[in-house]
Amino acid sequence: MTGLKLITFDLDNTLWPVDEVIRQAEKTCSDWIAEHHPSAAAALTAERVRTVRDELVRAHPDYLNNLTRLRRDAMARAFIDAGFKEKEARHIAADAFQVFHDARNRVTFFPGALEVLETLADSYTLGALSNGNADLKRIGIRELFGFHHSAESIGRRKPDPDMFQAALQSAGVRPEQALHVGDHPVEDVDAARQHGFHAVWANLIDLRWPGDLDKPEHHIHHLRELTDLLPLFDD
Repeated sequence: MTGLKLITFDLDNTLWPVDEVIRQAEKTCSDWIAEHHPSAAAALTAERVRTVRDELVRAHPDYLNNLTRLRRDAMARAFIDAGFKEKEARHIAADAFQVFHDARNRVTFFPGALEVLETLADSYTLGALSNGNADLKRIGIRELFGFHHSAESIGRRKPDPDMFQAALQSAGVRPEQALHVGDHPVEDVDAARQHGFHAVWANLIDLRWPGDLDKPEHHIHHLRELTDLLPLFDD
């Protein structure tokens, strides 16, 4: 009997909806710039930052492995393009990113998420595997997790195997003793399957499953459903 020992979770759109969080964080950041650096405000609309981000990623795809560096550099580039000296542009961008990041970590959990995490943490090692830059300590749930690996800390984003391998090493378990729960069909569910994990598709935001991927064996629409599935993985 193998037994499930490790449960890893994606974060954004798995434990909380993220789109509105990012919109609010961008607005908070823009408002802060307008108040503290009004001469820079016109250069740093959310739309302008997204355009610069896209340009940076096209030129250097590895930016996707570090979204903090990408957003900070995009803001600095937008300021430089608007005529600011590089040192000043990077200083304002660094301060503005901290404002953004504080707001980015003010999340509202999906119903039942905290209760499920607290229950599971009593019986399993929990790990967080995220391509984003959420901060579990700022959010207030770091103590529930044995570890948190991200694209920034590992240097490679899901679906590459590095984060999954790091999770197994951190927990000291084999792939068949691990379950990954996430919302993204490719980066979470299919990647976990490819790397030997059990997988549950957490479809809490009503996505369509891609037609070119094998359908998931297990999926949930509410995180409380997860506890009912767990006995299936204790083979």
